[in-house]
Amino acid sequence: MNFCLYSYPKRILLALLATLLLSACTTNVTVNGEYPTALVSKQPLKVGLVLNESFRGYRFESEESQREPVVMALGESQVKLFDRVVTDMFQSTSTLSAMPAGNGQFDLIIALEVAEVQLAIPTETQLNVYEVWLKYNLKIYDGKGQAITAWQMSSYGKTQTRLLKSSESALNQATVSALRDAGARMITGFQRVPEIRQWFAAHQTGTQLSQRNPQ
Repeated sequence: MNFCLYSYPKRILLALLATLLLSACTTNVTVNGEYPTALVSKQPLKVGLVLNESFRGYRFESEESQREPVVMALGESQVKLFDRVVTDMFQSTSTLSAMPAGNGQFDLIIALEVAEVQLAIPTETQLNVYEVWLKYNLKIYDGKGQAITAWQMSSYGKTQTRLLKSSESALNQATVSALRDAGARMITGFQRVPEIRQWFAAHQTGTQLSQRNPQ
């Protein structure tokens, strides 16, 4: 009985201390970066960009038991990036939190999901480098909500910790670098996806026919 009365509170205290120590060692990063305007010709299309609540509030938490815990809040920065990219790519854009009705108000609908986040820290690579890999699923629909294709897009970024004051700053810069890489890959690779290229060809043909034969 005496063991139960006195040891149980000690176990609680030890658990609380362990939690506090773990929190103190956790690298917490709210990703924050600038994404410059891309110098590209805008396609004359109305595009809906769907970024749902899961995407907007996305947080990555490392699960490797042998690694210092890392928590990265990516949501706000990736919304900022893709909103910038789509605005640069197309003439008219709207950022939405859910799929639209598919009543023809848009020519294209792009819905983004985070597929995977990976990172490597200096203690793992034996290099003075933080590395970040991002993978996104882009689901593309026509104006009626019919699926055109699903495109999985990967990107990569890294930074040197010796140039920065903290691991948080290094990890932030590596992640911003990966996000910029994702933006560049979307701009250069979007119309190279076969199904999207076919849709563009058909859309341009349809537009030309409607201009020649106005009702």
